Parts: sequence; structure tokens; C-alpha cells
Amino acid sequence: MNKLPTTVDVTVVGGGSAGLAAALASARMGAQTLLIERHDRLGGMGAVANVHTFCGLFHPDVASPPEWLNPGIPEEIGKLMMQRVGTKPEVMGSVYVLRQHPTTFSQIAAELCANEPLLTVATNAQLTANRFHSDHWTLEIKTAGSLSEVTSSAIVDTTGSATLAPAASIQSNADIRLHRPALIAEFHNVLGELTDSARLQIAGGIVRAIRSGQLPEMLLGVTFRASPAPREVFVTLDLEAGGMEWNPGAPTCVENAFSSAKEALLKLWQHLQVTEPAFSSCPEPIWPSDLGIRESTRWIGDYVLTANDLLQSRRFEDEVALAGWPLEMRETARGPKIRYFTRPAPAGIPARCLRASAVPRLWFAGRCISADHEALSSVRVMGTCLATGQAAGILAAQRR
Repeated sequence: MNKLPTTVDVTVVGGGSAGLAAALASARMGAQTLLIERHDRLGGMGAVANVHTFCGLFHPDVASPPEWLNPGIPEEIGKLMMQRVGTKPEVMGSVYVLRQHPTTFSQIAAELCANEPLLTVATNAQLTANRFHSDHWTLEIKTAGSLSEVTSSAIVDTTGSATLAPAASIQSNADIRLHRPALIAEFHNVLGELTDSARLQIAGGIVRAIRSGQLPEMLLGVTFRASPAPREVFVTLDLEAGGMEWNPGAPTCVENAFSSAKEALLKLWQHLQVTEPAFSSCPEPIWPSDLGIRESTRWIGDYVLTANDLLQSRRFEDEVALAGWPLEMRETARGPKIRYFTRPAPAGIPARCLRASAVPRLWFAGRCISADHEALSSVRVMGTCLATGQAAGILAAQRR
């Protein structure tokens, strides 16, 4: 980590997909930029939670060859991933997806940031205080046990939980069932190809084991997907995590969900070693640093993007990014409920979803943008987060 500057043009809080794109876009606009991330590496859910698919990168019309939906950084990172791991766009349901590898994504993120002379990256860093003055922010940032004060002309919040939002600018989730979190583990040294028939065979064996009491019922929602890396499989377990009591902002709640999911997947691993020859030499799974969080707290911006805006492929005069991923509602651990756009055309995301006029010189992007619960199920995916992050970084750099 470089020494923190005392004065910058733009500070980006959160180094996930949106934060990475925001910081790169800001620096490339000529703004002295600081990116702070609480983990030890960049990439957010795509690195620390093993989210292994780039969704939302491509135009929603699968009747035509894949077409990049948002130019610039989303396309740049997508192409780099294709070059590094050898993947290509593939159809899943009625949309294009691109398989990615978390380790490679983190490496790409670090390399891109290192190539920007106007960008300083601070990992293992936390924003502990912030104050707005007439034309700038004063930030208190904790790194390696020490506190630094930084003056910043503008801020971009990409924390995924609207960390910088005042109470009046936060959307309440009290009356909704939040999208479920997931634990995604890496299973290594898996033999053979994970074909559709192999997945069906594994699923049938799991169901039988659950019915006989050998495996916990929570494993009914487990899914398997081949990694771009050889002999590696990502195993995803969606969690009820307490139902309406699930609170991603409560550390104890998150820890309990992680612990119960890990225990269940350990039992699954032991079961597969005995019952499935492909998994007989599989060592204990590699665990992610974090749960995959799909929904937490969002800003109330100058405009709240709605599910109907997306389903009707609505366009806006002030749009700064495009959304093409369907509504992927995951309110239970039994798989998604998908609602595709009425026609295979993207919807616009207006700049008004990335700002709240009551909070000057601050923009937001990624999972905490101003969108309703259903719309979030589309715009929270990594490809769209890259696009909104890029837009917020440009807007912040222009305002410095």
C-alpha cells in the first residue's frame, strides 16, 4: 500500500466491482484519486466471496451474437478475463454470461490500478469518520492501526451498504424479505467433466441423502458450476439465514450464517468423497473470506430506479449506464425467480440514481445505488456494478 496522500480530488470508498471501476475512471479523467478497501485485496464479492460469473456485461438479446453492453472499463475487464482464463460468453437461460475466476479478477484489479499514476490504493483500510465542509470532505481513514486525515473534493460510495448515507437518505428494508446470501466454496481436484447429466446425478444423490437424514435439509438449494480453472468446481449454497431476521449489517448474524453454511458444505464434501468417484480425491474445500451478500442498504437518490423501468426497457435523457440483466429475485434459498425484460433491449440507469442532491459532492454506485428492492435484483450484478461505478467515477472527477 502506498502512503496516503493528504489531499485528493476523489476518494472512492469500497474496492469491489463498482469501486474498482469508479477509481479507474476517475484517475483516467485526470483526478488525483484514492481508493480504500477494507479487505486485503480488490474485487469485492467477485474476489472475497467467490462470485464466479460476470453477469450484466452483454446486450440482453441472445438471438444475436454477444455484444458488450457498456463500453469502457466493463468491456476492458471482461476482455482481460477472457484472455487470462480462456472463457467466452455463453448462454445461461435467456442471457449471456461470462465465467470469471476470483483470483484472476483480483490480479487484474491490482494490475489496472498499479498502472494509473494518479491512483493510490489502500487495502485493509476503513473510513472511520467524514465531515463535509463548503466545498470538500475531510475523511479519517484507519490503516494498519494508524489514522490519517485526507481532504477530498468528492467521494464515491461503493460500499454495497450505503455506508456514507445519512439516515434520511437510506432506504428501509424493514418490510421486505432481503435477497438471500450465499456461501460459495471451491472444490479442487474434481475428476472428469461437470456435465448436465453429472450435475443431475449429484443432485439426485443429495436429495436421497437428505431424505434419509444423512445430509441437512439446507443443502437442497446447493448448485455446482465448473470453474475456468482445471479440476475446480464452485459449489454455491444459498441460505435462508434467519428469514426476515437476516441482517447483513449485524456481524453476529453474518458469522452465524457463514458458520452454519460451512458446516453443511463440509458434510456434503465428506458425502461426495464416498458417493461420487469424481470427488474421491477432493481435499477439504477452500473457503471464501466472506459470504456473498446480495442486498443490504441502499441510498435514496434523486431518482429511484424501479422494476417497471427495467422490465419495460425504459431509457432516460440523463442515463449514464445500461442494465441488461433480468430481475433475479432470490428471496428464498430455493433458487431464483427470474423475470426477463418485456423485450430484448437494455434499460437506462439515470445519473439521478447515483446522487442525492441533499448530499453535495458525493456519488454512489454498485449495490447501493438508488433502486427499489426488485430493481436491485438486476442492477446488483457485477457487470452492471462495473458500469455504474465507471459512471460515478467520471461524474465525481468532473465535479472536482
